[in-house]
Amino acid sequence: MFGLVWFLIIWGATSYFDSYTRHGEEIEVPNLLGNNVKDISTLIGDREIEYEILDSIYNPNLVEGTVIYQNPMPTDSSGLSVKSNRVVKVRVSKRSRLVNVPIVVSKSHRFAEAILMTKGLRTRVNFVPSNEDQGSVISQKYKGKSIESNQQVPINSVIELTVGKRTQGEMVSIPNLNGLTINEAEKRFPSSSSLRLYAVFNNCETKSDSLQARVTRQTPVASDSSQIPEGSTITIFLSPGANGE
Repeated sequence: MFGLVWFLIIWGATSYFDSYTRHGEEIEVPNLLGNNVKDISTLIGDREIEYEILDSIYNPNLVEGTVIYQNPMPTDSSGLSVKSNRVVKVRVSKRSRLVNVPIVVSKSHRFAEAILMTKGLRTRVNFVPSNEDQGSVISQKYKGKSIESNQQVPINSVIELTVGKRTQGEMVSIPNLNGLTINEAEKRFPSSSSLRLYAVFNNCETKSDSLQARVTRQTPVASDSSQIPEGSTITIFLSPGANGE
């Protein structure tokens, strides 16, 4: 009787542990390497295994989402199988990564391009007449918007640089901007203008204040015969509550 009880205990324990450890169960691990992450579910099929993406690694030479690492390795190359519910961990490629854009305003044109190039960025240069910033970067933009400090953009992006160039000394008339709002004043300076505008807002606490403020004075001042060299800057001072002309 004691022997029968002992046999049942041993048999029950063995059956339990075989079931718990899935003894004898073998599931082949498919080869995911070189395939796209979108195809992993199809490659796994009805196998009782799962997958987890660990991270993405920058590699511009591969299609985005290409599997470049898996663990455990494929059965066809390792000879090893797994049990059900095993998680296959993978790493995939990505073709872009974010980089910080150095602020190069006031730097020389060549130096600015060299600095941006070291960050994996490209440049598009627009030269404008300037007697004050000859050969220097006046502004830098990404997709038409000014670059801010610590801003990140995808590697290989194009940074637009506006660079001053020496003028030929031609003289142009000074527009009279007194009494105009900032929007009205800017319309006097299209992208083709050889002059630049710089605005100073006094006592403007909100954006609405700034938009409604009007020019109270400008320098250089305008007159019927006043002229300044191409590339010069006109500074205007605006205040809220000022009367327009």
